[in-house]
Amino acid sequence: MRYSIDVPGDLATQLRDTAAKFEVPGLAIAMAAPGRRAVFLHGEAELGSGRLVSEDTWFSVASLGKHVTAAAVLDLAQRGLVDLSAPIDRYLRDLPPAWAGRSVSSLLRHTSGLPEYLAYTGNEVVPEDRRTFMSTYGAMAPAFGESQGWIYTNTNYILSGFLIAQLSGQSYAEAVQSLFARMDCTGAAVSSPQWARDANRQPPKQATIDQASWKREVIGDGDVSFTPSGALKWLEGLLDQRLLDEAHLGLMFSGSHLATGRTSHYGCGWFLERLQGDVIAHHAGHFDGWTAMAIIHPRKGCGVMAMCNLAPGNTRAIRYLAQLALEGFAPGSTPLSLSAREDDDPALTSMIQSQLLRKPGEALNPACFAEELLRVAEHGSAVRNVINLYTGVAPLSFELVETQCEAAFNLRRYRIRYAERIDHVLVGLTPDQRIYWAWVL
Repeated sequence: MRYSIDVPGDLATQLRDTAAKFEVPGLAIAMAAPGRRAVFLHGEAELGSGRLVSEDTWFSVASLGKHVTAAAVLDLAQRGLVDLSAPIDRYLRDLPPAWAGRSVSSLLRHTSGLPEYLAYTGNEVVPEDRRTFMSTYGAMAPAFGESQGWIYTNTNYILSGFLIAQLSGQSYAEAVQSLFARMDCTGAAVSSPQWARDANRQPPKQATIDQASWKREVIGDGDVSFTPSGALKWLEGLLDQRLLDEAHLGLMFSGSHLATGRTSHYGCGWFLERLQGDVIAHHAGHFDGWTAMAIIHPRKGCGVMAMCNLAPGNTRAIRYLAQLALEGFAPGSTPLSLSAREDDDPALTSMIQSQLLRKPGEALNPACFAEELLRVAEHGSAVRNVINLYTGVAPLSFELVETQCEAAFNLRRYRIRYAERIDHVLVGLTPDQRIYWAWVL
């Protein structure tokens, strides 16, 4: 049983000062650890409104909601309604032939190779019904075959949304809302970003459901809103296995092997890393005026969800605030706990830094990348490409903090220090020292 405590004074001051430095209008951070729970609130629910952020203020979490969609699919699996290893066309018979044959699991882990539909929409309105979605985007060519690489695409989670609706016999919104109800999570809703804004302009707890989102069929890639109290309930439900049993929660926090034999560091709706041998999971979301970040340390039973009402361009700030919060609340649960170590290969570090912080006009060097990432680069998506961490400001330092050796690959974690924040990037390398994975926390 968890019990409530206030945010420790020193941590609250640090979070408040950092939020003010980043000029975050309104911020809420839910924190959970064994025997402890807390919520940090800061600023206004809407800039200039005078309404302070409360435990009932709504925040849209954008792509962070993908893990909610993943949880709904895993719930179907634990109830025996879907086989995660089965081809998706066993269930979705209207798929174009080029998209068929890929497993349900590959959708959740972004190893399907399916293309990013958002790269092709331009200024057109994304259709709301399944039939029009299929006819509009079904001719898009996959980037590669299943498990030939890893590419983050919203298409995977739109199809997962179709799957949830079809196998549950309900709309996506009804099925997901039933998960929230099972966890007594009243501060959670399937909704659009605009609904969250409108809900905050009404008296607390007076908002009705988002009728438009409940009718949409093209949904599932990030259409969830939480209040701070709802985010805390949801975090606790995941950590305490009130929704998913141990086996299916384990699937959520495990990646898959690529055709190269190397590991994809993305589970079901979460980016995955190992911190001193333990799995940590994290995911961000930012869209239409909202930014969110969550980090979970499953073995320690702790997690954090940070949400703010400023986007785009605020992901780095919220990512750092989430790390500060979890590290302060549950020490040793984030890379902030690591110390810099002596670099055993400065030349390799220099190569990694030059390729992951490419300045405008600087192309990546194909010789530095493994086939998994070269496939992404060759696909040429305007939305998804090889990660570039350059933000227009050179970092103060780029230092090695952790190394991990595996049979088919090695991992190196770097701390990137800026004047106002700290980032960490996990880099996966082949035995011949080519980059096959890179993602920031």
